[in-house]
Amino acid sequence: MTYQNHSSLLVHEEKKALRLYLLLFYSVLVMYDFVYYYLYPMVIHAKLGFPTVLVFWVYIFMIILLPTSYYLKKINKLFAIKYMYVLTYFVITTFDDVITFAERESYISGNAAEVVLLLFSPIFINKRFFLTVSIGITMKYSLIGLLLGNGSVMAPMVLILLLALIAYILLNRFYSYIKALTETHEELRNKEKLAFVGQLATTIGHEIRNPLASLKGFTQLQREKHKEDDLQYSIMEQEIDRIDSILNDLLVIGKPRQIQVAHSNLKEFLEYVISIIEQSEQGKSIEVELKVDDSFPPVECDEKQMKQVFLNLIKNGFESMPEGGKLTIEGSRVADNQVSIRICDEGLGIPKDVQEKLFQPFFTTKDYGTGLGLMVSKKIIEEHHGKIEIESKEGKGTKVEILMPISQ
Repeated sequence: MTYQNHSSLLVHEEKKALRLYLLLFYSVLVMYDFVYYYLYPMVIHAKLGFPTVLVFWVYIFMIILLPTSYYLKKINKLFAIKYMYVLTYFVITTFDDVITFAERESYISGNAAEVVLLLFSPIFINKRFFLTVSIGITMKYSLIGLLLGNGSVMAPMVLILLLALIAYILLNRFYSYIKALTETHEELRNKEKLAFVGQLATTIGHEIRNPLASLKGFTQLQREKHKEDDLQYSIMEQEIDRIDSILNDLLVIGKPRQIQVAHSNLKEFLEYVISIIEQSEQGKSIEVELKVDDSFPPVECDEKQMKQVFLNLIKNGFESMPEGGKLTIEGSRVADNQVSIRICDEGLGIPKDVQEKLFQPFFTTKDYGTGLGLMVSKKIIEEHHGKIEIESKEGKGTKVEILMPISQ
């Protein structure tokens, strides 16, 4: 994903993390060599010798990288800056370690800046970058060990692996935290949206219904008087019923209703809903197969609400097969106190990016949809202490499964 697709806030946070990362890297790079080559010999009263020429080249290259980094930052290629530093450092220090061994016939491990590169890589919350650093450092020491035939590289390799494990734990913790924040944010946003819709529905819903009932009554009266315009009045009644249906959905969101549970035969509900939808023009081209186990028990539920759920889901299945097809409805007992109802179609399927938004209020892919059907269905099932799951593959169809308890 490019940075152009990120919000400005995320880009700002990435820049802050990059500045911190590079500040630590440069500080440790310089301080380590200063302490190792100058302060440490003074303490132990020994002479370790001056750094090799390539050590100075490390600093030269790292200074050259600064204007390049500034340019990349200007064009928002922040990811390129991270990889540029890591790869440059690995290449130069690998040559330096090999030459150092040739001159002194002893291996001296690399700069502590490698610890910064690895241990602080999780601040970018990017697994690819973390793997690049971890694998890069491990391959560096493996290559040096093979070239020099020296087993002393095992000590830094073990240390690097331990640090990589710590960094990986931190990275996973960051991912978990970000995921929790994102889910909480989405949940709060949906609740705010529902609260607004609920307030709107409860405020004006009943007021709309009163004139709507009058309109429907007068329409029916006029239809009886003017039978020659029967088709037009029929369309008017259908549209009034559609408005009433939308109001019902809105009222479900706005005002939680007490479910009136009773032992009900869900198979009979399904047969009733199927008989209604099959009367439609679209239903004539679709074959419906209802398979319910003989062991399927009566379920405690609200009759009206469950019929509404089945109507929404079966209607969606029909609409997904404009050229006709087969709709299969299966019901079975899956646990001591749980039943499953599966509605499978052979329709167009649902794209993955759309599946994530299916239960969001007012999200719809239909020309005349309201985006409330699935959300209301989910709410009803959850009020019955159940859950609804959707699996779909483009071009192969969709399976909707309802899991709900037998007794509430």
